[in-house]
Amino acid sequence: MPEPTLALRNALVEQGLELRAQEASDWQGEIPLPADIARFYREIGPDDCNLATAGNSFFIPALARLWRMQAGYRWHGISGERLTGWHDDWLVVADQGGDPFIFETSSGKVLHDRHGGGSWQPAPIFDSLEQMIACLATFDATWNSAGEDIFLDDYSVNPRHRERLIDALTPVLSSRSAAQSLADEFGW
Repeated sequence: MPEPTLALRNALVEQGLELRAQEASDWQGEIPLPADIARFYREIGPDDCNLATAGNSFFIPALARLWRMQAGYRWHGISGERLTGWHDDWLVVADQGGDPFIFETSSGKVLHDRHGGGSWQPAPIFDSLEQMIACLATFDATWNSAGEDIFLDDYSVNPRHRERLIDALTPVLSSRSAAQSLADEFGW
């Protein structure tokens, strides 16, 4: 395992995330498991991780449940009928209240979109699966360490904790403005 990946995994374990190495044989999908996703689950191994943030938690399923998470995006959740407008190279790898984080197999990037807009128009949000989990875990760590002080009286996020989040995200995203944009995107 590359040193940066090992360092990330160790930091996530220290934070208390449920991780375990998962083999490609856990995949239940009807399409071949993309190599980047197989490596992510083998080396990082999120195991139904719920990560706290303002609003709904972020959720990253175990590999064995990843294919089922495509229901409502790739196919109709009741009829099983393939839905138009969903690209073949998109796989939902995480969500926040139904808003998908989409791994684009052709680029290796993670896209994001809001559900309920009528058609899918996801935009790139993370350069890799590792950057995604590092950033979402940063939201979780900042949220959990803030305690009751997270909100002001008007239920907006306390600016002190927003700044802590941005400071923590900046090295992961290599840009303070990207960290500020990400905080804005998720209501911080």
